[in-house]
Amino acid sequence: MNWSTITAGELMAKRGGSINPAKLPNEVFDLFSIPAFDRGEVEVLAGSEIGSSKSCIEINDVLLSKIIPHIRRCWVVPEKRGRRQIGSGEWIIFRSDKFYPNYLRHYLTSDNFHRQFMNTTAGMGGSLVRARPAAVEKIKIPLPPLKEQKRIAAILDKADAIRRKRQQAIALTDQLLRSIFLDMFGDPVTNPKGWEIKPVEDLIPFLFHK
Repeated sequence: MNWSTITAGELMAKRGGSINPAKLPNEVFDLFSIPAFDRGEVEVLAGSEIGSSKSCIEINDVLLSKIIPHIRRCWVVPEKRGRRQIGSGEWIIFRSDKFYPNYLRHYLTSDNFHRQFMNTTAGMGGSLVRARPAAVEKIKIPLPPLKEQKRIAAILDKADAIRRKRQQAIALTDQLLRSIFLDMFGDPVTNPKGWEIKPVEDLIPFLFHK
């Protein structure tokens, strides 16, 4: 199969443009910000509520967070919901007809890319650490034909869905066990069932008694 390898810079949007929402105070925007990503929901704000210029983004752009890069934040811009879509300046924007968006999203959050991505950082620590786009541009990205990209993305999407369901199942199991414990023994702090309370040292001989 004919796989090619290109630099990340070849896939980045070079002249995406910007907009100052404050000049359009009554227009409502969909804002793709870092806090919005962490909440899992795009911010819907009037221009008067947005304090600085933002990047113009398009459907199927892939957004990679350059701030606090050890947290793997990567977003595919979805279909419009009737409002203009704008993005925080903390995103590196990928835009090209050479990639399938979900394939690139999976690759940009992969261990292989992330190791290289972390070598592009600058800053003193914490929220000041950022990846340098000029250095990110040099990272090589494997790019199979679009049909193969879609096939790979579909497999990884299914695996990701299974992983999320597993996490949800574990969380529900933990909640169930806690509920059963509280039903049987009550809250250890308030002790509503009036259980006898003793120091742990009094129980040690009993616990190790044979």
